[in-house]
This record gives sequence, structure tokens and C-alpha cells, in this order.
Amino acid sequence: MRYIVFAAVLLAASAPAGEISFDFSLPRGVRLVTEYAGGALPECPGGLTWFDEGQPNLPVVTHTFVIPQGMSVTGAEMEIVTEAVIDGFHNVLPVRVTSRSFLKSGPNSRDSFGEGPGPFLRDPGIYLSDEVFPASPVVATCTGTRTGFQLGSVSISPFSYNPLSGRLSVITEARITLSYSPDPAVERLCLTEGQIGHARAILENIVDNPRDLEACRPEERETDDSWPVWVAIGPASIEATLQPLVDHRNSTGLEAAYVTLDSIYANYTGYDTQEQIRNYLKHAYENQGLIYALIVGDWGPTQRISSLVVGGDSLMLAQTADLYFSDLTRMWDGDGDHLYGENTDWIDYYSDITVGRFSSDVQLHIATMVSKAIAYETESAEGAWRTTALLCGAGLWPDVEPDGYWGSFVCDSISKRIPPSWTQIRRYESRSGHPNDQIDIINRGASYVSDQGHGGPGGVYWYYSPGNMFTNQNYTGMSNSDKLTIFHSMACDPGMLSVNGCSAERLMMWPDGGAVAVMYNSNYGWGTPPSVGPSEWLEIHFANQLFVFGIQRIGDMQAAAKDAFKAAGGMILQNWVLQENNYLGDPAEVFVSRQTGIEGGQQSPESGTLLGPASPNPARGAFSVSWSLPGPAVFDATLEMYDLSGRRVWSCDLQAGSGASGTVMVPGTDGTGTQLPSGCYLLRLDSSSGSAASMVILLGK
Repeated sequence: MRYIVFAAVLLAASAPAGEISFDFSLPRGVRLVTEYAGGALPECPGGLTWFDEGQPNLPVVTHTFVIPQGMSVTGAEMEIVTEAVIDGFHNVLPVRVTSRSFLKSGPNSRDSFGEGPGPFLRDPGIYLSDEVFPASPVVATCTGTRTGFQLGSVSISPFSYNPLSGRLSVITEARITLSYSPDPAVERLCLTEGQIGHARAILENIVDNPRDLEACRPEERETDDSWPVWVAIGPASIEATLQPLVDHRNSTGLEAAYVTLDSIYANYTGYDTQEQIRNYLKHAYENQGLIYALIVGDWGPTQRISSLVVGGDSLMLAQTADLYFSDLTRMWDGDGDHLYGENTDWIDYYSDITVGRFSSDVQLHIATMVSKAIAYETESAEGAWRTTALLCGAGLWPDVEPDGYWGSFVCDSISKRIPPSWTQIRRYESRSGHPNDQIDIINRGASYVSDQGHGGPGGVYWYYSPGNMFTNQNYTGMSNSDKLTIFHSMACDPGMLSVNGCSAERLMMWPDGGAVAVMYNSNYGWGTPPSVGPSEWLEIHFANQLFVFGIQRIGDMQAAAKDAFKAAGGMILQNWVLQENNYLGDPAEVFVSRQTGIEGGQQSPESGTLLGPASPNPARGAFSVSWSLPGPAVFDATLEMYDLSGRRVWSCDLQAGSGASGTVMVPGTDGTGTQLPSGCYLLRLDSSSGSAASMVILLGK
């Protein structure tokens, strides 16, 4: 949960330099320390596991702002207003890192679990000293670019710790100032209205000062109607196989084209095919209004392999990183050694375009994926399956002290973000075992599957027998061809595209059902038990985009989830997770519950569901918001309020029969009547006729 008290204001946006100042405050009554395994875990709303393994596990909070064009962050200062010492001696536990893998004797088999969480290992250079950790509450600043918008971030640690004396203190109020100045290395882009609007809709839910997006937008260029905003890239031999999808995208209002690798070879230079493709994408993005790209091809020249090394362990070998094709701002080979995605390279980690992949060179498989992508938007069955979510949580480390660590933990976090109008089916594992009807549920219909478990290239697994959750041993039992689902998982390796027929690929290629989109890891998924780990956070951010912010297209949900995760701060192993979790599917695929009125590939006009702006906005305490529905007989209309972490903080049911419009007074408190912390909040109206959203800023009383 965001807990700053902010009224972020850009100062002198047209001047050579400027500042953003905001107030930080800790809400009263929150629990600051949890006892765990004989030690202490400090915690605060919005705090992430940020420090390296072995260092004290003090949560860090990051705030990201849009800043003027041509600027980079130069630093940040904090003025502490109040700070409190927490009574007692505190043995703060260190950060612990582990993965969720199986040991494998073959490319698609699993024999036993990899190593689970080991003991808590303390960095002696820190724990045998009484020097305050961290040395400064401002632990990092960062500058990034998302489709021409400049973003500046500051990460702060509210807690400070003296290990030998066990002293733990927390900042309860502070004033933070983020400074920026002109940077000649920042390229000022001229983009189309479509590109700017597309990025702005995503950034409104990410930055802390959405009101400044208009003032900080990139310069706009005129649009040439002949420029495609959606392209598929592949060899000339499969152009005819992709043409139906190109035609479908054109019919839905996205100017689309097929771009052959031969034409890229002839017109763009690069060290290898991957760099030539990226150089084409960069040119089309910067000069022709490109928004979506579908990369077609199996293991080989269309896949960029990351060489990222974490902690001296080069486990990213054979690690596909499609972020290489969507993050076009900086360089993925900044040191020129032709090893890509390293920490020594100059990577931005924000998306500039939305990228998806059809991972095959076999025409039959490609034809299947094309057919499924079109049918999903034109022939999907009606019914409650469109708003049904299946949450599967395996035993991640059941034997870890004291009560185990379970996939149900992240599933429960996702569950809180799902609208009340949806049906949720939970299949959780415990020490007594697990249900095993997940394939039957898929066949009855579930539009979204969160499958959180262990993994290998052959699938996602339960901890206890029978082990197959969704694997190469049971996917052929799926017969949901008219109720295709999307899968998103934090498990290790089921998206390892370097093997022959990994689980993610088979779910996409299965003609009788399976998936229309899969977001799986191509290497290890990482956790930091007992804290929420980086792979889990990506799952939560995706749920925010799907359920809270109402993003329409599945590829945009994935790109926005990564952007939001990046904006949330540089937590441990974040870059690894951002590189490895790839999107298989058409990047412009419209999620099934957002397809109201699609027939024959044509998008109907908006449903007519409207939610007006909050008044006043910013608000101190209560405010009002108007709403409008296309008809009076809507019995499931609900108005909900979320903080920027995606937590639902307030809701109410609109009175049936009260007419097609009205005004609601929102109290500015949560369900218990407690005043909500100052910050930015999302208002969302859900009804059977559609959804609408708006934003409000609370400033406190």
C-alpha cells in the first residue's frame, strides 16, 4: 500500500532544472515488526525486499514520477520530521533468496525438488558491526523512459538498524525532494498521438503525479495512415500463414502488416539477426508509430539470450529475454562484448512497445496459434467462464519454518484484486495433499489461470503426488477450444523456449484448447521467504492491470505489469524476473471479458458505462463522484476504490432501480471508518454493461 502523503508538483518545468517534493508519513496503527523464526521482520505498507542476500531485510519504498522531457534525476534529499525508536532489542533477519525449481534428468522431466530455502545467512561485515544500516534512508534514485515519457524514481528505507545493539528505528514523517536537470544523453522523441495516448493510459496507474503527464508528454508527430501500428515479423515462407491474423487486426482498427526477415536483412544492419530485428523495431517505433510487434520463430535467430549474472551465478544461460525487443530506449550491449542483458550493459527496463511471440517454425503450429488468436475474439463462447478465475497454489516450501511457504499466499493476494462479480475457484495444496480437478475446471471454462507452483520445462507442478498441475503429461486433456484461457505463473522454467516443446509452447500449440496467451518464466523463478519475492510481485502487478486498472489487451497487461514492477523499485533479482517472464501470444489480443460487442472481428462502440471525475480533486476527506449506466435495470453495479498497490480499500453497491445515473459520496475512509492515507487512488465502476474508472488524490485533513 502506498503510504506517502504527497502533493507532487513540478517546479519550473521549463527551467533548466527542477524538483519534485512530497511528504512521507507512516499511517497510525500499522504493525511495524513481525516475529518470525526467532528473529524480527520489519514491515511497512508498500515495502519491498530490496537489499542483497545476507543483508538486513529492511523494506524499501519507491516512488516514481513523470519528469519533463530531456531531464534525468540528479539526486534526492530527505528532511526527517519525526523518527521513533522501536522498543526492545531486535534481531532483524537477513534477506534469504531461493528458487522454485525441480532437478531435471531430461528436458521435459522432473525427478525431485531443487534446493529449498537454506538457513538465514548474515553478512558478517554488517552484522558484526554497530554501524547504522543503511547508511542513508535514501538508498537509490533512477531515471527511465517509457515510450518517450521520462520517469524519475527515489527509493527510501524508513527503517534503520544497528545490528550489535539491536536498535531499530523508523521514520514516521519526512519531506523528500527529488531533483532533476537536463541530460544531453536523453533523446527527446517525436511520437504519434496513438503512441502517446497508449503509454499515457498505462502510466496514469504507475506514476505518483498523473496530472503532470500532459505537461511532460513527448512532442507529437503527424500520423501517416499507411504506417502499421501492429506488425508480425517472420520468414517469408510463413507470410501466407500469418496473413489471416494481419487481416483480422486490420478489421479491428489496428493498421497491421507482415514484415519479412528478408526485408529486415536488406534494410537494417546489426551484429546478428536479433539486433537487426531490434533496429527495425526501434526505427518503426521512433519514426512510424509502431505500438505492437509479434515475433514469429522458434529457438534460434529470433530469440535474444540474456547473459545476466546474479551473485556470480550465471544461471541465465539459455534464457530468452523478449524484453530486448520491447525496451528500445537504451543499449542491451552497452559494453560491446556481444553478451546481452548484463548488469554492465545500459538497460532501461521500461517497455516502449508491446511484444508477443509465436514460438515455432512449424507452419501447422503457427496456423493453430493464428486460428486460436482470431477465434478468441470472434467465436468465444458466452457464459460465466468469461469472468471466472482459477487460482492454483502449490506447496512451495512446506517444510520451511514455522508453517511452510505456500503458493496460496500469492494467490490470496491476487484474489483480493478480483472484482466481486467474478467467480473465483481456488485449488490450494496443504500437507494433506491437493485437489486434482484443474483440467476439468479448464474444460468447463476459466478465462484466467494463476498457476503458482514449482516448475520445469515440462510444466508447473504440485509439491505432493500426483505432481502434474499443468504439464506436458496432462495438457492434451484440455478441450476448451471455445473457452481459451490465459496462464500467468512464477514457476521455474515452464517457458524455457530453448528446449523442444516446453509447457508454454504446448499450451499455445494445442489445437483442441489450452491457451490463447501464456506468461511463463524461461528460467528460475525467485522468492525471498518469508517476504514476498520478486516473481510473486510480478504476478500481483499483472493482476492489478487485469482486475484493478482494466487494461483491455493482454499483451498490454504484461507490459504494464513489468513497467509497474520496475517503477516499484530495484528490489533484489527484479531485473532477472523482468527479463525472463515472456509473453506468448498476439500482443494486441483483447481479453475476453473486454470484448463486449465484438462480432466478426469488429469492435462495437463503447458500452456507455461512465464514471465522472471526483469532486473536489484533490480531496481532503470526503468527495463525490457521478456515474452513468446505459440502463436502469443493472443489479450488479459496484463502485470500488483501490490504492496504487491494488488493494481494495472501499466499496459500495449502487442502488438498483435508482435510474441510469447518479452521484455517490465517497467518505475517504476504509471499511472500518479509518481515514485513508494521503495518496493517489483508483475508482472503478463495474456493472453487467461494462466498466469505467477514474482517479482521485487524497491529501489528508
